[in-house]
Amino acid sequence: MSENQSLASLTEDDEIAGKVRRQLEVFPQKFRELGEAGQLSDLFRSPKKFSGARVEQAPEVFTEQYLIGPVLHGLGYLSSSSAEYDGIGPHFIRQPITYRKVEPKQPDYLLKNIDPAIVCIVEAKAVNREQMTGAKTHASEDIREYLEEDAFCKYLRDTKQRYLVGIGTDGFRWTLWMKDIHTGEAMSHNPKIDISPVIRKVASRRDVIEGDFSSGASDERELLAEEFVPAFAATNLPEYVKSVFGEN
Repeated sequence: MSENQSLASLTEDDEIAGKVRRQLEVFPQKFRELGEAGQLSDLFRSPKKFSGARVEQAPEVFTEQYLIGPVLHGLGYLSSSSAEYDGIGPHFIRQPITYRKVEPKQPDYLLKNIDPAIVCIVEAKAVNREQMTGAKTHASEDIREYLEEDAFCKYLRDTKQRYLVGIGTDGFRWTLWMKDIHTGEAMSHNPKIDISPVIRKVASRRDVIEGDFSSGASDERELLAEEFVPAFAATNLPEYVKSVFGEN
């Protein structure tokens, strides 16, 4: 797909992927602004701990502000502070207290107005705290606790909800968990996707770090449209979840 391909020939997923790709520019540009491009390179090269002192914020807060929040926005879950948000449609709530009477441990985000049958929460961690394999899967561990919490699931079932969906992420890796709260059937890591190669390409193309970006922005868009957008985008997630449980 060429860079000059007309918008008319792009699919809806391609267009969403393009929005996500543009949002991904925020993260490396912030490292450039802070003069910490070297730390960004280190985060791509190895699963080392993210140093908050060098970016003047707690690592988790920095990751949420400059990576996870922008990606959610690109996926179609708008921030209430965005000029695009008109008070309706899919959006995210930061640090929600919606379920505090039945669930003392509150999620980092609640994704609203996705589908009447779905409750979707997000657990966010600092970059490199959610690896694809191994023991360092801190976001996944938090999501698992919600899906296994009987009182929370019973409350959702009593309020006519059907599916509890959890997204665990450190900004680089995104994993989707889901549970049919009527039957108790649960699915984990379905899918789990690493978008750090795309972020690395963006950072290279924007001259924040060294690397090969010869394939251009269209390749970055295609990589996101292949697996990430079909599962995680606001317009796709309800159908994706229902299809996993054989509803479609």
